[in-house]
Amino acid sequence: MAPIGTLIGPTVNQRNYKARIVAKYVGIEINTTPEFQMGVDNKTPEYLAKYPVGKVPVFEGANGLSLTDSSAIAYYIASKAEGGTPLLGKTAEETAEILQYILFFEADFSPAHAGVMYPLFGYAPYIQPAFQAAEKEFFRYLDAFNTILADKTFLVGERLTIADIIVACDLVMTYKFYLTAEDRKTYRNVTRFFKTITGQSAFKAVVGDIEL
Repeated sequence: MAPIGTLIGPTVNQRNYKARIVAKYVGIEINTTPEFQMGVDNKTPEYLAKYPVGKVPVFEGANGLSLTDSSAIAYYIASKAEGGTPLLGKTAEETAEILQYILFFEADFSPAHAGVMYPLFGYAPYIQPAFQAAEKEFFRYLDAFNTILADKTFLVGERLTIADIIVACDLVMTYKFYLTAEDRKTYRNVTRFFKTITGQSAFKAVVGDIEL
């Protein structure tokens, strides 16, 4: 099967991983841009003319479709699976639950995560009151997610869905660079979930092994 489009952005990036893992899982080919330089290629006049906010990654479909949100791109690729895929849920209720968890991470967890991680990596200035407020929210959401996962292996039902993939990708930087060994024990349900999802063959094929 010919590639259905091109995922444009740096390949070593948690947002980029989402669509590629989904594509691997459902057996769809997409092109990538491993030479893409963040902060350079997404700042050119040509890029900004097409994508004014400068978001990364973006997806350009062979059919002319253009998407600029990493989760939307992953969702679209899953929807193109021949014969359908349980990644998107088997009922309207399951699909609603899937979207619930994706949006929880996008709207609540990710902004708090950025408020903690960006100053540490030099992407934003370190302002102590703002950092402390973001860190408080970060751990509040992590605690809530730990409670949600108390009796769950997967977020929706008894099988992997796109919610698991997207949420695990959103947690990659958290586990690689921020949480201490003690934190991982405290949030043991989240840690168990993260290990389960990142241990899936499609995930490992894209991201590789994540050392904890």
